[in-house]
Amino acid sequence: MNPDPEQPQQTSNQKYFPQGFFEALGEEKIRELVKIFYSYLIQSSLRPMFPDDIQESEIKAADFMIQVMGGPKYYLEKRGPARMRARHLPFAIDEKARKEWMSCYRQALDDIEMSEENKNHIWNFLEEQSRWMVNR
Repeated sequence: MNPDPEQPQQTSNQKYFPQGFFEALGEEKIRELVKIFYSYLIQSSLRPMFPDDIQESEIKAADFMIQVMGGPKYYLEKRGPARMRARHLPFAIDEKARKEWMSCYRQALDDIEMSEENKNHIWNFLEEQSRWMVNR
């Protein structure tokens, strides 16, 4: 229950993304980041974990990132609750795979034009989120 109805409820994502983060970045910038990330991912050893048509995965990932950064709840509306760990359980994700996935995001963050402060917010979220996905 939210004790003060005038104040928005804090979500666990606000630990990483301060109020107004989504508005400062915008949906287009987040989709650009995810697109760059996938350009690296398809060249990685992680590629076999993804469907032949990678575009659907890219859209899902962008919808998720937009939502967790405080934007519209596209992921929830299209796919229901995120439950990312459960959705990733069918895939063998070990620490090596996590580090490779993070490397793809590191390269994407290096490539995109964005403040270092915003990059750090995203990186810190991805670091913790990716640890939850390790299942081997």
